[in-house]
Amino acid sequence: MLDLDIYHRNCLGRYNSGRFESAIECLDKVIDEDHLHPDAWYLKGVALRKLHRHEEALSSFDVVLELTPENANAWRNKAIALNELGRHEDALECCDRSLEVEPANPITWVVKGYALHSMGRFEDALEAYDRAIEIEPLGKRAGSAWNNKGAALDNLGRHEESIECYDESIMVDPFDFYTWNNKGVALSALKRPKKAFKCFQKAVEIWPEYATSWRNLGLALKTLHRDDEAEEAFERAKDLGLE
Repeated sequence: MLDLDIYHRNCLGRYNSGRFESAIECLDKVIDEDHLHPDAWYLKGVALRKLHRHEEALSSFDVVLELTPENANAWRNKAIALNELGRHEDALECCDRSLEVEPANPITWVVKGYALHSMGRFEDALEAYDRAIEIEPLGKRAGSAWNNKGAALDNLGRHEESIECYDESIMVDPFDFYTWNNKGVALSALKRPKKAFKCFQKAVEIWPEYATSWRNLGLALKTLHRDDEAEEAFERAKDLGLE
């Protein structure tokens, strides 16, 4: 018989090293020995989510929540998987269940904001992002909240305010290529192509495989009448799979 605690720690080690498939194989052995092992089901769900196997992840989180209905982490991770599947109403319900247990968890507020944002409820999303920032003013989660708040403001046409949010996010994490790209989009909307160009250029420097920034870089270069360079950027975006 397996020593389940030791074996589960082994599974966790595989997960922490990014070996998600191996972690799932390991966790299945724990679950075979003890079908009511909530920690194994939970870690399996998170590993499946990391592999973008969101439907399977939902099934794992549902087992966890049958065993431990007040598990805030499981409710939040279920919400993340539902958001990835475009089921934002359901994700919102899961976030609220998680926040009933842990009302001061900044990650859950960001996930809730994303669900609201995706439903077009931008003002409500702003409130959720502000709550996350209030709880954790510094740190990576604050960076995500500032970035997402900026995106919501962009959707409301409040581009000057959005740039302030992106700058806050960049202060937290200067290597977040999503934020550099988003700042460039806001600057483009404000007809500031030179500054937008610099942001898109920074984004592709940080992550050269980000096709969206290459396309946006091409558009900025086109606006600056640097047509040959623009075509090179568009070609790069196309090579990365962006039509």
